[in-house]
Amino acid sequence: MNETVTDTSLREHIAGLLNRYPALEPNERAELIAFIKSGPAIDRGMLKGDPTFAAAIRRVETDHPKQLRLGLVRQLLVAVLIILPFLSICWLGWEVGMK
Repeated sequence: MNETVTDTSLREHIAGLLNRYPALEPNERAELIAFIKSGPAIDRGMLKGDPTFAAAIRRVETDHPKQLRLGLVRQLLVAVLIILPFLSICWLGWEVGMK
C-alpha cells in the first residue's frame, strides 16, 4: 500500500513540474527529463494520457530530443535483440531442413 502512495506522489510531483515547465530550475528540468526517459511506465502513460499534461510532455520531448534519445549502446542492444532471434530461427530452419 505504501508503494502506491509513493508512486502517486511521484506522479503528482512530476505533474507539478509539468505545470511549471519551462520555468524550471536546471535540476528540476533534469529530473523531469529523467522521468520522461526512464520513469515508471505506468506513471509516464498516465501522464501522457491526461490531456492536461500531454501537451507539456510533447513540448519537453520537442525541446530536449538529444537527452531523450537512446544512446549508441542501447541502440546496438536493441538491434541485437531484434536480429538475434531472427537469425536463431533461420539457423534452426536450416538445421531442420538439412535432415
